[in-house]
Amino acid sequence: MSMFKPAAKLSDLEGGEIVPVEIDGVHMVLYDSGTGVRACQRYCLHQGSDLSEGLVSRGSLICAAHGWRFDADTGVHDKSAQTCLATYETRLEGEQILVNPTPIRRGEPPHDS
Repeated sequence: MSMFKPAAKLSDLEGGEIVPVEIDGVHMVLYDSGTGVRACQRYCLHQGSDLSEGLVSRGSLICAAHGWRFDADTGVHDKSAQTCLATYETRLEGEQILVNPTPIRRGEPPHDS
């Protein structure tokens, strides 16, 4: 049985949108990192600000509240390799974005299928 669950449509990410979703009680955001569709925890590690209000730029997911930058592919903070967001494996089936709500190891590059 697949752990992947439907989360959003690919068209929801057009224009650089960061889309908040909830799967099995797990709050996360979906976005296009520039190298693929990614999913990570919804709230910033710094002060819990909503990352769906941030932006993706030059390979970084940037928190709107205080400018914390995380690698858009791995979730690793740009100044501290020990600080990273929980990330989730994504898969595309046509226009549907599927997400496995079990976190992959922090800082590990996501697996594309």
